[in-house]
Formats: sequence, C-alpha cells, structure tokens
Amino acid sequence: MKKKESFTCPYCEKKLSFRVILKEKKDHVLECPLCGKSVAPQKTKSFTWGYIIGFLSFALPQQIVFYLHQDNDLAFLIGFLHAVTAFGLVSLYFYFYTKFSKAIALSCTPILLVVFENCLCTQLILCKG
Repeated sequence: MKKKESFTCPYCEKKLSFRVILKEKKDHVLECPLCGKSVAPQKTKSFTWGYIIGFLSFALPQQIVFYLHQDNDLAFLIGFLHAVTAFGLVSLYFYFYTKFSKAIALSCTPILLVVFENCLCTQLILCKG
C-alpha cells in the first residue's frame, strides 16, 4: 500500500497548490481545482487554537513593545509582523500535515426539485378534479 502524501487530491492524486489553504471553505470541504471533485480533510482541528495563537502572536509582542518604548506605531508594526508570521506558520503546518479523503457533496437542490414537482402535480390534480 502506497503512503498517502499530504495535500493531495484523492481523486486525481495530484498535489494541490498552497493557495487552496486561503480559500474559504464550508464544513472544511473544498473542490479540487484540478478535477473539480469535493475533498475533505481526514482529521479536522478546532479553529479555537488557531484564534488563540493569532491573538497572542499579535497582542503579546505589541504590549511588550508598547510597555518598553511607549510608541504606538512601533508596537502595532511589531504585533502585525508577529501575527503575519504566525498565520504563515499555521498555514504551512496545515499544508504539510493535512491529508484529504473523498467528500460527499450534499446538495438540497434535488430534494427541493422533487418536493416542488410533487406539490405542482398535486395542484394540477386538484384543479382538474
């Protein structure tokens, strides 16, 4: 059995680009830009720790620099640089350690069409009868 590579589409078995991380995903399901099929990560992590890392990487360095230098601009710049660095490192972590599996894309459109068709048929029968 071959080892599954991280950030690879299970359908076309090609490596996905790093840009896929930046796209907004509903329920962690995304479409492969190469084949168009839906894929989902095998294990999803809570976003809570990501928010905590992001907040602390901005707030702590900013407060320390402001306390030492009393300069708002420098404190904001240092905090912003730390936040961007933390975002990049978390994104790289996801890119190197996320393995995808095939996702079932559920859509309510076929269900709505069947319900609408049944209601329409019932109305036509009632009108003719």
